[in-house]
Amino acid sequence: MPRSAGREPTVELRRRRLADGGWSETPTVRYYDELGVRRRQSFETMAEADFERARLALDQSRRGPIAGPAESMTLADFWPTYHADACSRLQEATIASYEGVWRRAVEQRLGDRPLHEITPREISMWRVEMQKAGKGPEAIRMSMMLVQAMFTLALEWGEASTNPVALVRKPRQGRQRAIEVMDPNLVERVRRRMLAHGDPFSATLVSVLAYSGMRPGEALALERRHIRNDTILVEQAVARGRIKLQKTGRIYRTVDLLPPLRDDLASWIASSGRDAPTDRLFPRDDGEWFRIDDWNNWRNRKFYEAFDDLEISRRRPYDLRHSFVSLMIREGELSIVELADQLGHAATETLKTYAHVFSEYRRQPRVPAVELIAEARRDLPRAGGDR
Repeated sequence: MPRSAGREPTVELRRRRLADGGWSETPTVRYYDELGVRRRQSFETMAEADFERARLALDQSRRGPIAGPAESMTLADFWPTYHADACSRLQEATIASYEGVWRRAVEQRLGDRPLHEITPREISMWRVEMQKAGKGPEAIRMSMMLVQAMFTLALEWGEASTNPVALVRKPRQGRQRAIEVMDPNLVERVRRRMLAHGDPFSATLVSVLAYSGMRPGEALALERRHIRNDTILVEQAVARGRIKLQKTGRIYRTVDLLPPLRDDLASWIASSGRDAPTDRLFPRDDGEWFRIDDWNNWRNRKFYEAFDDLEISRRRPYDLRHSFVSLMIREGELSIVELADQLGHAATETLKTYAHVFSEYRRQPRVPAVELIAEARRDLPRAGGDR
């Protein structure tokens, strides 16, 4: 399919969203090369970009009309281009997730299809095939979103004229089941069991997750300097053994430091000797950041083992985040906006996720979180008789 003959180069400002919420603008020249493939080149200044545009226009006028390639690029042909572009913008964990989706769900079904031949009808049939194969709504949604992102870039590069995925309905995103809250009594039973087995590392980590609402990756990235008198500074997270920005791309947020959690952290810092400002609070044995295997081992051998030993149905470590939200809702001191700010996501997301928890405690007396935690610790049976 031939390209637009005689298409002249153009200059535009390419805008990118920055991690701090601002925007960057890069002067960019868009043009077709000798094979009719659309290209893009970035420059430091608008004057440099305009000069290059003029040079390319002169060369093009000497070459004559641009003839396009004989065959259209397939989706598999375009995958390396998309992958390289994504690696420049997205986190490593996200890239790894997309690579898995490409191998498992996209490459075999759509990889050999020319871009211009993939239609909304074919995408719709592909969605039905995935449903019949037993794939869940989120897996289907992820697969479709990946192909849609590939077509968005293909449009930008001039390799496609439409985005067929954008016209097909995707499975709704959202929680399918109500969250399960671990109340302070259950949290403290798990912590007591860990302490009884000589594992203050795990007990303190559980305390941080349950009483600060931090995501696991954020808790594992804590350094001594992040623990203030009344707050915890959340400015980074651990992913695959490396430090990255928070999940939402924010530079930082602060979380209220509840007195019981302050005491737990003080004991852990004193006993572990991690009192220098840059000391890592929850490192591996060799002092490095947690990797995926380290997290999986801790979850299976420490966290789940505690539940099994107590003969309690297993919960996810992430569920401890819901415990913090439940405590704040029962306390009733924070608005939805303030609570969402501490969690690090939008108020609408907070309300959507925890609407049933708000309803559950709407007519119950307000109880300070500190009192609920203190009561759970006071009433807890001594280690060894907790069954």
